[in-house]
Amino acid sequence: MEHEDDPSRVEAVEVDGVTLYVLSVPLEPTLPDALTRSEREVVLAALRGEGNAAIADARGCATQTVANQLRSAFKKMGVNSRAELAAKVYGDGPAQETTST
Repeated sequence: MEHEDDPSRVEAVEVDGVTLYVLSVPLEPTLPDALTRSEREVVLAALRGEGNAAIADARGCATQTVANQLRSAFKKMGVNSRAELAAKVYGDGPAQETTST
């Protein structure tokens, strides 16, 4: 995987004779100041791959509350999905949603 805009983000690592290419991303993504504390917490959880139900359970709120906070954060950030959110935050360009069968 090659990133023409920042090739230093890709590192080749040898493990047991196999070369792996690792893409480094920031541990703490930069989020807009316009997000509320709750929106920020929900967005960070979503970026970690947590689903709405798990986020709601951890926060002690309703799943619909999490959905509303994500929707509000998406609007403020100009994205329409978790994939677009990750691409915007981590700067990897357009991302595509994937579905499992």
